[in-house]
Amino acid sequence: MKGRTRKAVIIFLLFAVVLVAVFIGKKIIDISAANTNVMTSETVVSHQLEKSLLERTTLDTVRLSNKNKEKLSENNRILSKREFIGAFLGVRNNKLVYSWRNGYSNTSPNTSFNVNSSVLVGKYQTVLDQALLLSLVNRGDVKLTDELSKYDVSSGAVGRLTVKQLLRNESHLYVRKQSIATIQNPRNKEYSNTLFKKGKGGMTDWVTADTFIKRIVIARATSKSYESTFEQELTNKFGLSNTRFFNARQTYTNDVASYDKKIVNNTRVQSKKLVIKKRSLNGNTLRMSLADIVLSLNGIEKNRLFDSKYTQYFEDYIEQSGVGSLNENVFTYNGNVAGQALAIKSNLDTQSTVVLITNYSDSDVSLTKHLSQLYRIL
Repeated sequence: MKGRTRKAVIIFLLFAVVLVAVFIGKKIIDISAANTNVMTSETVVSHQLEKSLLERTTLDTVRLSNKNKEKLSENNRILSKREFIGAFLGVRNNKLVYSWRNGYSNTSPNTSFNVNSSVLVGKYQTVLDQALLLSLVNRGDVKLTDELSKYDVSSGAVGRLTVKQLLRNESHLYVRKQSIATIQNPRNKEYSNTLFKKGKGGMTDWVTADTFIKRIVIARATSKSYESTFEQELTNKFGLSNTRFFNARQTYTNDVASYDKKIVNNTRVQSKKLVIKKRSLNGNTLRMSLADIVLSLNGIEKNRLFDSKYTQYFEDYIEQSGVGSLNENVFTYNGNVAGQALAIKSNLDTQSTVVLITNYSDSDVSLTKHLSQLYRIL
């Protein structure tokens, strides 16, 4: 009798546990479904663009009127005739409109340029640094009125300079080129108060320190390294899948290599591979794929990092730093580093963007000229 009673109790308890588990499971599913349904139109647009870019592995799309198809074909014919080595893509209304490629992103092994080809972006990284610091200001981790000395930025040199002045390129501080390696990825620690100096502009072995001071502020404000914060606050937030920092000891199959110009039988060949050294990158070690470059611009343009009240700081940086230009809300960037060149033209209002890259030293082709032509076609 006691055995039957004990058995009945055990069965009842097991049944109760199952009921509780089912109830909790249903609640979790309901909550997950509710969270999934809470999507703003901005999120939907972003996901559409990510899907349009990231699901594609090749560069072969053309979505143009017949007239513009002819213009694009003529542009491509000229590039082919001049044996231009590189790739480009154009995005409009969150859709990949056209793309083209020629040559290899890397000949070891032979890898063609693709949407996910990861190129060194040079000073475009500093544009993203400005956006990243503004995002910390936007959420209150950093205040515009904060003095730089609060973040242990060489208190002997900065005086009473504020974050606001830093964002406006008003620090007038410089750093020796040979010291860049120590602060290209600053960590949450103190740095020497003799690192930065005033009045060194125009001297060949000194460069503006604004970029590196911003990175120190970012690291100190988040109690992490600059690169860790960049990954968490920008790479992950924008869903960038092929954005990373250069590492000479670790390469990926989609990393774009660099080649010096070499002619064999009147034909350009990619056989003279350049060795990329970290010190040649001048502190800007970021790699990004063509797709990620577009997605990063799209995110900034839609104020996914900071409110519109801080947009002027972002736009002023582009104009005043000389890293790019801004004309009627059209952002243009053209830079090169370690044998790789990147050109961007993007409308901050309409999110129409052209990205053009090459990994071949060739003065016969003007990236600026073809970028403008491709933008007009878009």
